[in-house]
Order: sequence, then structure tokens, then C-alpha cells
Amino acid sequence: MKDETHSAEHLYTIEVEGRNVTVRDVMVAAFTYRIKLEELLGSPRQVAHCYRLWRRLERLDEPPMTRLDIKYATAWRDAHAQAWQVAQVFLTDPHTKTFVLRLAAP
Repeated sequence: MKDETHSAEHLYTIEVEGRNVTVRDVMVAAFTYRIKLEELLGSPRQVAHCYRLWRRLERLDEPPMTRLDIKYATAWRDAHAQAWQVAQVFLTDPHTKTFVLRLAAP
């Protein structure tokens, strides 16, 4: 199940993956996770940008990144950890579920 961003631009969705995903997992936990990411990183556009840079940083075959790109990539990692801490308490079983950000097709 997924919680879509509520912006004019459809940049990403947050999905809950795991066993027996409930409406509460999506409507409360995923929503909370998304809101916390945006609170920490800024607009939905900035969340998507930081996430893309994080994914790029994880790939070994990518060209070197600028210091600013690395700063944004690590901001994603830190925001994800904080958002997880806040939102996971709303999951029906946080040990068997996780949040997944899926970027919209370009």
C-alpha cells in the first residue's frame, strides 16, 4: 500500500512493505514518515532530490559527486533515520514492515 504526496507535482510515493500491511500502516505511519521527511528536508522536490543523490552515492559505477551533493545525500540518510524513528511506532508490526520511497517516472 502507498501514501502519495499531496503536492501539485507527483514526485514520489511512500509505500509500506512487509507482512499484513494494514490501512493504519499506510494512512498513519507512511503519512507520518512522509511528513517528517518533508519537515527535515524541505519540499517534496527537495526530498526527491536528496533521495536521488543518496541512491547515486550508493552506486559504485557513478562519477564522483560534489561536496554539496554528498551533503544532500547524507541529509537524506539522516532524515530517513529520524523519520523512521518517529513513524515506526505507528506501524502495526515494525519488525516486519518498512517504508519504501518510490520516485515517479520522469
